[in-house]
Amino acid sequence: MTKYNEFFNEETGEMGFSFTAKLLRLGETILQNSNETNYKIAEVKFMLPSGEEVERTAMVYEKNYEHGLEVGKNYLTTVTFDEVDGTPYLRMSHLQNVQRASAADFAGLFQSKKQLIEDDSVM
Repeated sequence: MTKYNEFFNEETGEMGFSFTAKLLRLGETILQNSNETNYKIAEVKFMLPSGEEVERTAMVYEKNYEHGLEVGKNYLTTVTFDEVDGTPYLRMSHLQNVQRASAADFAGLFQSKKQLIEDDSVM
């Protein structure tokens, strides 16, 4: 199941969700948006919140594809929605969304520090 993480971009005021998608194909044609930013179209695979696995297109900006992307690997992808008509826009990054660390992973560090401070015989 795809995990969706909600985000808010304070600079742009844009809300959206980040998730992992598998790169199936990266187009060769370089396109340009209204801001004159280069991008390519990618075909990606992911699961919708309903659990349905789908293949869709996503934009990959030049600053991402210039890092080199490998077909078959999972990359961090975002979806934002047009303010006027709600159209979803997918953008794929060059970053691989691996398992993030949690506070529980490092819980022992705080316990060890407390023991060193409180227990005089430990050193």
